[in-house]
Amino acid sequence: MGQQRSGRVGTVGWPILVAAAPTAAFQLPNLFATPAVRLSLVVFGLVVLAVAVAVQVVRTRRGDAARSAAEENATAAELEQSTAVRYAFGQIATRLVRFAELPRSERHAELSVVADRVAVALAFYLLPKVPDVRANVYQLSTDLRALEPIGHGGAGDTAGVFRAGTPYGDRNLEWVLVGGSPRIVGDRSADVDVDQDVSGFEPRYSSYVSVVIRSDQYSFGMLTVDSPVPDAFTELDAKNIAMMASFMAVAFSLTYSFPERDRNPRKGP
Repeated sequence: MGQQRSGRVGTVGWPILVAAAPTAAFQLPNLFATPAVRLSLVVFGLVVLAVAVAVQVVRTRRGDAARSAAEENATAAELEQSTAVRYAFGQIATRLVRFAELPRSERHAELSVVADRVAVALAFYLLPKVPDVRANVYQLSTDLRALEPIGHGGAGDTAGVFRAGTPYGDRNLEWVLVGGSPRIVGDRSADVDVDQDVSGFEPRYSSYVSVVIRSDQYSFGMLTVDSPVPDAFTELDAKNIAMMASFMAVAFSLTYSFPERDRNPRKGP
């Protein structure tokens, strides 16, 4: 607080001193009759003027340098982010093109590779500044009673399976099957019913974003990105995660034929 006040005083005070110094240097001596005193005051006033001007020049140059450095840093950060975004989305798009060229019989085995690429792209390219970020891609089991992780990227271990018959398993399965809207949770201890936690459950995450992987009113699974730090994700982060979920939905759609989907009750209302 004291440094901020001192900085404001200097910003206002030095220009005033520079403007007033010439007047003081040449008018103040007129108040004295002794030539020696008058000469001393003139010299002193000129010295003060010179020092004030020098300090003001230095302050101006420092301010210009600071602004230039800030602009350069902002430009570099923007370039770094745009490069990361282009690389991440471009890499996934290229992977999907190759995936589409595979025989359908080979896509099932390759699906987890695409899921890994999506999770890695999120963790290392799109969300590199999120502390200890972790991304997981889940697939609905064939009996629709579990969400099983098939892709992982970032810090920590792969997350466990969400199973029917458990509080979080039932809630997530219901949400995925009906194609619920994205979940953006800033602090699970405040935004989620932690009284549903199983005894001894200590998750590594405090905040997370979850998006249903869904295409043509048909749910395939979910994409979840989390961090141990509260409020770690921005609205832009959530949009990038949703976009990656859309890419993942394309891969699932290319893997499972429409007749298979029509016979399966994984459709929302």
